[in-house]
Amino acid sequence: MQPGLVSPVFVGRGEELDGLMEALESAGVGEPAVVVVGGEAGVGKTRLVEEAAMRALDSGARVLTGSCIELGGRGLPLSPVADALRSLIRTMDPDELDELIGPARPELARLLPELGSGDAASLPPPAEEGSTRLLEMVFGLIGRLAADQPLMVVIEDLHWADQSTLDLVSLLVRALRGVPVLLVLTFRSDEMHRAHPLWPLISGWERVRSVRRMELPRFNQDEAAGQLEAILGSPPPKSTFDTVYDRSEGNPFLIEEILGALQAGAAANDLPMTLRDVLLARAERLSAPTLSVLRVAAAAGRSVPDMLLAVVSGGDEASLDLALREAVEHHLLVVDETDRGYRFRHALTRDAIYSDMLPRERVRIHAAYAQALSADPALAGPDASLAAQLALHWSAAHDLPRAVGACVEAARQEAAYAPSEALRHLEQALELWPSVQDAEQRAGMDIVEVLRLAAASAYAAGDLERSLALYDEALDELRSGDEERIALILAAKSAALDDLGRDADATAVAERAVSLLASEPPTVARAVVLVSLAGRRIMDVDMRGCRDAAAEAVAAARAVGAPEQEAAAMIILGSSSAYLGDIEDGEAELRRGLELAESLGDYALALRGYLNLSDILQMEGDHQQAADVATAGLALARRVGLTRHVYGGYLIANLSEALIHLGRWSEAEAVINDGIRSDIAGVLGIALIIHRARIAALSGRFEDAERDLHGRGPGPVQFALPTEFVHALAELGTGRFGEARARIERAFADGPEESLERYEWPLVWLGLRVEAESGEPRAERVSALRAHGEALPARSAQTRAYRAFAAVEAARASGADARWVDAVGPARDSRDPYLLAYALVHAASDAVLAGDRDGAQEPLTEATRIAAEIGAGSLLTEAQALARRARLRVADVGPAAASAEPGLDSFGLTEREREVLELVAAGRSIPQIAAELFISPKTASVHVSNIISKLNVTSRGEAAAVAHRLGAAEPAP
Repeated sequence: MQPGLVSPVFVGRGEELDGLMEALESAGVGEPAVVVVGGEAGVGKTRLVEEAAMRALDSGARVLTGSCIELGGRGLPLSPVADALRSLIRTMDPDELDELIGPARPELARLLPELGSGDAASLPPPAEEGSTRLLEMVFGLIGRLAADQPLMVVIEDLHWADQSTLDLVSLLVRALRGVPVLLVLTFRSDEMHRAHPLWPLISGWERVRSVRRMELPRFNQDEAAGQLEAILGSPPPKSTFDTVYDRSEGNPFLIEEILGALQAGAAANDLPMTLRDVLLARAERLSAPTLSVLRVAAAAGRSVPDMLLAVVSGGDEASLDLALREAVEHHLLVVDETDRGYRFRHALTRDAIYSDMLPRERVRIHAAYAQALSADPALAGPDASLAAQLALHWSAAHDLPRAVGACVEAARQEAAYAPSEALRHLEQALELWPSVQDAEQRAGMDIVEVLRLAAASAYAAGDLERSLALYDEALDELRSGDEERIALILAAKSAALDDLGRDADATAVAERAVSLLASEPPTVARAVVLVSLAGRRIMDVDMRGCRDAAAEAVAAARAVGAPEQEAAAMIILGSSSAYLGDIEDGEAELRRGLELAESLGDYALALRGYLNLSDILQMEGDHQQAADVATAGLALARRVGLTRHVYGGYLIANLSEALIHLGRWSEAEAVINDGIRSDIAGVLGIALIIHRARIAALSGRFEDAERDLHGRGPGPVQFALPTEFVHALAELGTGRFGEARARIERAFADGPEESLERYEWPLVWLGLRVEAESGEPRAERVSALRAHGEALPARSAQTRAYRAFAAVEAARASGADARWVDAVGPARDSRDPYLLAYALVHAASDAVLAGDRDGAQEPLTEATRIAAEIGAGSLLTEAQALARRARLRVADVGPAAASAEPGLDSFGLTEREREVLELVAAGRSIPQIAAELFISPKTASVHVSNIISKLNVTSRGEAAAVAHRLGAAEPAP
């Protein structure tokens, strides 16, 4: 047996190992950490993370590891997740595992069939949001695993990752908060070209506070000598060291390989010149049967199940056993207990052997793999990648007919959780299609369906332009007489156009889809396209058109027994009816649609129901019930893994809006900031930022509001008017009357054709307020705004309050008698504390001006209390100033309320950070904090940095001042 080549002692990397342990310690106190480890092939990334993992286990942490797997130049979808899940199945009690996985089991079973029945055909059909849902379920599972002990998650070889794995890693990097998780990522930096998709991700991650980047260098001479001594058991001879170090240049893997070549009898001057030659030279010294088995194994990838290797290799078992033993003893293969097979000790060895194979040899071996897997799928082992393996092997074997069918089948299996990879398979099938005479029979579908599936996968993967191109190709293949398929593809195309912001095109395409299908007899297809059109029209604020299309869709769906379409149409119908004034019946219809969606298990549609219902309740002015419905929807989203689905994101926005109107501003800001930190993108991020800016503007923090909205246009129609309201309020608050006036004028000129009273009334009031406070009111603007208000309905208590406010401001601007006391009643009815406090302050001011100091006392006292409670700093300042001028007594609420700082709870500090802050406030130094809390000084420093960031201060002294001001600490002696 050849002496060992791997050092039994962990050599060097002390600083890097300490960094990983410090990151784990930081994670253990609720500050998730991410360490990205880069380095050239063979530099020791795996050995470093293995050593860190062993120490993590010794410290009581749980460790999950997984590797990205290259399959024919492509990444295997979510292979690190499959690795981690397989280790959980192997090590955890089944009942404990079932409790941890919970509702995620059916979706995770798509990735790892042993979590389900083992039969992929028995799985429920994938939902449109399958990819997003699966990633969030994995995210939730990681959170649950870390609930009772720190968790270290290692994902190796990220340079081979598929897009779905990259999406998951990005989610973990940006969204893990408050849980004890250390995420360690390794990648091979020397083989990544400049356009590799991982580079921009790493650059973006480095801007995240919790991310640390490590680049492993080669060994210096002392470290290389230590490695050789550990392998040999004694210091190496100088000649041996000089030869090994000179040829390896300090690469630890090359040190092992060159030492092995010398031990095998190679002369120093005969050593191969390149790494590939080094690896091949060692392999070629093995017996011919062993080298043949290695070539067969290399065609499978980095690992291969034992039984599959036996079938493809052929020959008798005794000969195979001898060959495998020789390969293992010479450290080319290692036993892979997870897959009950073998894997190459290093991917470089596999790459060198595979690239050295003759083309005919590769074709023959890949064909043998494909035939074996087709005859007995169980040979693939416990992996969900059978179809992908068949697609690879049939393609590499140049068997194009079988490759077409395998590519389509692989895409169908991966579409639910890896749409980018499904698209790749489908595009390969489309490329092969012209060369395969019976491609339609092989694929089990015609080219139109392949194009449609490819377009749907591109859409799910976020490649909207590619999706449109593929839909257009599918439409070009269809001819007159196939109107139903044309209509369904057009409806899908409309969704892609919608997401691209091409609203007019999206509506036109949806209208064309409906026009192709006769209303009688009703069909499922017509119900589908009518739902699509109704959804477009509600986005266009064409409520009447939306209601008509949705009502027809309900009737068609019921006639043909299509409950999914019926539920969707009922939800849209209820929303449009409510917006048109039929609030009671609209809400009832929406609730029926929501109940139907939940009974069908269509959770994405149910979330849309919760979203629309909370929106209607908010429009009605029932802020508390709107908040309750949004909260219930988010609870459902968390339960089924859809928090980051588009509807889950909108529910966060709706909840924060309701909380704002309830006067729970600090709670709303916490919800908003949590959503923003979760990296909610696109229009959802815009909605949250608008709400945060609104709070800032209402509380008098105009610079903060404008900073949030800086460079942001009005956006989609449902955000345009609220955005312009915040902009104009900030401009008015800073004395820029002309800019505020022009902005409001533009907002109404560019607004939707149909009225949106909920958003227009605040602008009418603000526009009249601008004229009243400017000192030079413009009569034509006052008249125009009055006329606009007279044409607007005011069906909710909140809009009636704004109408009352507008009437007072119009009277002020016109020089007529203005009575704020008349607006107090409507403001109180609105159940919006800010509106009530605003009306009360100005009613008290009117009373003071009229000489009625007694009449001013009660409203001013109530206004002061409300403004302090909600954190309306500017309104509170105005109330206190009025009290001083009129010599009235109001409660001294202090600076905390005036600056909207309700307490440390609003800053999101962890328990450990609170402990550290108390010591900071007591004047302790970093070493003293570390000693008192039994943590390292570096960890204490990390906590202090996090506290400074969360409190939005610049130093420990300012952090201590905040703690004292909020009563979180006693003054330092």
